[in-house]
Amino acid sequence: MVHLILPNQKTLKIIIDASAQLKGRGYWHLFAEKEILSDEIMAKIELKKAQLVKFFAMNAIDVEVSINKSTDYLSVLNAEIANDPQSLVVIEDNAVAQRHSIFQRLTAINAPLLLLSKQAWHQPLSIVAAVDPLHEHARSGALDANIVALAERWSKPLKASWMVAHCYYVTSVLSQYKSKVLSQHKQGLMDFAKKHRIATNQCVLLEGVPEEVLATYINKNSCHILVMGLVTRNKLEQLWVGSTTTALLNELPCDLLLLKK
Repeated sequence: MVHLILPNQKTLKIIIDASAQLKGRGYWHLFAEKEILSDEIMAKIELKKAQLVKFFAMNAIDVEVSINKSTDYLSVLNAEIANDPQSLVVIEDNAVAQRHSIFQRLTAINAPLLLLSKQAWHQPLSIVAAVDPLHEHARSGALDANIVALAERWSKPLKASWMVAHCYYVTSVLSQYKSKVLSQHKQGLMDFAKKHRIATNQCVLLEGVPEEVLATYINKNSCHILVMGLVTRNKLEQLWVGSTTTALLNELPCDLLLLKK
């Protein structure tokens, strides 16, 4: 957060969800002395709040820390976002079993999302923008353009390098047409790069299942941030996202910056 806030001169607001911690995955009804337990938990949350305020004060960053007790955390979050159309929601990742329930409703958050993995940023920073210029997965060209624009915009204050990656996968039934498929995707990526004035050496074409080859590329090149679309694939928009994003969410290869549009 210090890396992000200082060069961008943004206001930092932290919303601690006390409701999720108080209800303890549905076991609350098993405790007889709920008020005592609630007071103990709130004391720990207040201590965490004080620690956060102190930390950011030491880094010369103004911060507003609030504690949410509403059961509808999503509404509280979106209400805060509505106050500033330039909002960025930052969520710290955790082990899948310990994640906050908000991970099940990422597509309902009305702002770009930055999901922070446990990996620290080290200079020089590296950003990868994942695009799909042939629009094979029912996404608009505007989304890819915004992904690239955001990667480039972030690279400047963070003094980071950035690349554009496009993945394609040839199934076994189309193996005899592999060279033709490769040519189509290569041309599609080059056309996209030319349209958006991206240097050829900033583009990489990856063959294979997207979530696998992206993770491999990120690990091999020590990339810090992957910018990609948060595209829904079916009618259950608030529960499921695209297969590539879903797979990467299971185990973040690096920090994910997700855009809906």
